[in-house]
Amino acid sequence: MLFLTSMSLTASGKDLTFTFSESETAAATAGEGRFWLTALNTTTANATWVPPNEIQCQLTSSQKTAPVTALLRNGAVEPVTVAPGTFSRREYSFKIPENWTGEVTLEAHQLGSMRLVFNFKTPSTKAETTNESAPQKRGMVYYLKGQQHSPDDGKYDPDTFFKQHIFGYDPFYFIAGTESPNAKFQISFKYRLLNDRGWLARKAPWMLGFHLAYSQTSLWDWNADSAPFFDSSYRPELLYSWDCVLGGGPTNWFRLDLQGGLQHESNGKSGSDSRSMNIVYFRPRLTFGKDSGPQLTLTPRAWVYVGDLSDNSDMEDYRGFADLRAAFGWKRGLQISALGRIGQRLSQGSVTIDATYPLMQPPDGSFSLYLHAQYFTGYGESLLGYRDRTDIFRVGIALYR
Repeated sequence: MLFLTSMSLTASGKDLTFTFSESETAAATAGEGRFWLTALNTTTANATWVPPNEIQCQLTSSQKTAPVTALLRNGAVEPVTVAPGTFSRREYSFKIPENWTGEVTLEAHQLGSMRLVFNFKTPSTKAETTNESAPQKRGMVYYLKGQQHSPDDGKYDPDTFFKQHIFGYDPFYFIAGTESPNAKFQISFKYRLLNDRGWLARKAPWMLGFHLAYSQTSLWDWNADSAPFFDSSYRPELLYSWDCVLGGGPTNWFRLDLQGGLQHESNGKSGSDSRSMNIVYFRPRLTFGKDSGPQLTLTPRAWVYVGDLSDNSDMEDYRGFADLRAAFGWKRGLQISALGRIGQRLSQGSVTIDATYPLMQPPDGSFSLYLHAQYFTGYGESLLGYRDRTDIFRVGIALYR
């Protein structure tokens, strides 16, 4: 019978990182060992993986070695698209040589320096055989880039499907200060419309760039009686993103992504407090520097207004037609960003400065959060008061930056 006790090294490919891991089900028949081969996409672009039909391995004990072939179980050898921040995995099985017992190391040199340590034992009783050979749930859960994923077994599961199609978009935070309106929070995410295993995605993979997105920014006035919400901005949109148009490889110091979309924005109020607009925008993103070191990211955005602006006919004077976000820092460390917006006149613009630091970093690393500080100065922090100037500092936490 097979018992897996540990895992050691990993091996990195050009676009994917591969790991061995414990099989969640014990061997169904005596003399067979099983393991998972997982392909993790730690980049920011889709990657393609073709799971091998067989993997040549080597078993090593304290006294002998033997070659074994691990065969793919319950899966077809076909390309799999692994989205950024997600994974795909396949189960493999191999025959245990006769009379091998004790601690044995399995290595797969074709995938790099990867190894697993097994303990081969022979069940001593019928009851032990029955219990240990029965399928067992071990409750393994994977967390990648703040998302929870269940194993990819090749079958459709609604919960897994949803979680593997939703991504962070604009910053996601809750911050507060001492001046009114005290608290400010923003939620933001995007959802990929196409299934990457579907017929349409296989025939036209460029269509995987279509997403629906939703963002909301709310200001909460704790100082006022009954602590009401001062104003909110609701921003649904349809967008298309084209990642890694230029660069973006492991050895590149430069990357260009493109995005365009149609966005509606309103505050959900009626009468004289109503604010709404629609824009069509284009937003390139340029990143300088590798993931392992400091990076500078420049994200300009230009737009045109479409539809009726009667609720706020002079919005163009304060929002203008373009903004620029510049961010400098480390992907896994401190990052400082500034978002500047210019109205019809320079004096009517605004600047938002954000500083974030991941609390999942050492020395403690207990929280899957960022420490977030923000300073806003200028016009248009809220839709309701877009003609009012604001200077305010807030601090709090962020889930995504």
